[in-house]
Amino acid sequence: MSDLVYTQVVEKASRYQAKSLEFLGKIIQFPTVSPRDKDGLRACAEELVKQFEKSGFEASIFDTTGDPVVTAEKNVGAKKNLLFYHHYDVQPEGPLELWDSSPWKMEVRGDRVYGRGAVDDKGPIAASLMGIMLAEEMLEQLPVNVRFVIEGEEEAGSISLHEFTETNRDFLSAEGLVWEGISSMPNSPAEIICGVKGDAYFEFRASGPPNFPRTDVHSGEASCVPNAAWRLIWALNTLKDKHENILVEGFQDEVVQPSDEDIAVLAEYEGDYAKRIMDDYDLGRTLLDRKGIELLKHLYFMPTLTISGLTSGYQGTEDMTIVPSSASAKLDVRLVPDLTPEKVHELLKAHLAKKGYEDIEVKMSPGYMPSRSRINDPFIRMVHELSKEVVAPAPSNIVPMVGGSGPAHLFTPYAPMCMAYSYSDIQHTNGHAPNENAWLPSLIYNVAFIAMVADRMSKIP
Repeated sequence: MSDLVYTQVVEKASRYQAKSLEFLGKIIQFPTVSPRDKDGLRACAEELVKQFEKSGFEASIFDTTGDPVVTAEKNVGAKKNLLFYHHYDVQPEGPLELWDSSPWKMEVRGDRVYGRGAVDDKGPIAASLMGIMLAEEMLEQLPVNVRFVIEGEEEAGSISLHEFTETNRDFLSAEGLVWEGISSMPNSPAEIICGVKGDAYFEFRASGPPNFPRTDVHSGEASCVPNAAWRLIWALNTLKDKHENILVEGFQDEVVQPSDEDIAVLAEYEGDYAKRIMDDYDLGRTLLDRKGIELLKHLYFMPTLTISGLTSGYQGTEDMTIVPSSASAKLDVRLVPDLTPEKVHELLKAHLAKKGYEDIEVKMSPGYMPSRSRINDPFIRMVHELSKEVVAPAPSNIVPMVGGSGPAHLFTPYAPMCMAYSYSDIQHTNGHAPNENAWLPSLIYNVAFIAMVADRMSKIP
């Protein structure tokens, strides 16, 4: 079985564009917002099984108390197993008038393909499958056993996925796990990611009797009626100081500090992340003027506590002089080891009680645990070396843990996870927004990179 040569793989991959788009069109057509679109989610899962079976996989549906999990496997008797994690559920479409074409019908315009899920995460499913098919074609036989786990609740917290992972541990055992897609493109800076932060989401609420009025009140009585908005603001103000220090007692005690190996990886980081952020968002400065290793350390290893939304009182165009009877805030906490959603919930409630804000209700939504794999795992190192070859002379950086979240903690006990992308993959794609799209050259390079990963993985000692 000969080694794959990248230039030849890319040439062959271009012939898979039509197949990739045909596959993608079949699954974009199903509205799959979890848990809203029960019929669409089931139909999409059944279509995925059909498509994987057509490609020579053994595929099936694992029913959970939530939405179905699709599994597919091609066992060729190889020594190593390559596992893929994807999700077929998508974000809500949002205002239809902001779409230039239907979110539920794939449309190619110019060099981009449009539709909800084109980039997150239906497009990557197509690329992963076609990459494996390409490797099989060029090598005549797959060099690794391949397994797919494709869930239908990622955008809704993966609430039921544990029902599958807890009962299918042998299926999850692998020498490498591709997480939601893996790619690198020539001359485009790349990131090799081996961990995700966790996420805990809370609603703080000050509302109603006996602590606040049953209805909004004329502000002429503000001197004797408790104001829910001020009460909430004062409570929120106890959580952080102006230097971004989280003041919740016991919070920092749970945080595992980066190792010498982690800091060494940050020292090797090529590129100016601060400039990239300022350019992307038209900022004159980063938060606290962070830059260099100091910025990367906070970005990849430190937790965050963010006010994501504030609601209270009257927001209309006219003047309305009231004392608000209720106020609420949405808070997002990005977690690092060893913080958990439950621990943060406990600490926040204890903090508010100690500060005298027992009247503030704290509600937690389903969240994700943090998870990461070893930077020096052979699979991750192999992907990094391959990426460096592909993108040169552009840089390819290893990122220990990104700010986004997902159910990786259910998988990493059994396989080292790796996600990879080039900046060209994610530019102008409108992920989670109207007119979501994928760049067609990116799709082809993704197919080629996956084929190369399968080949190189088989040669890891």
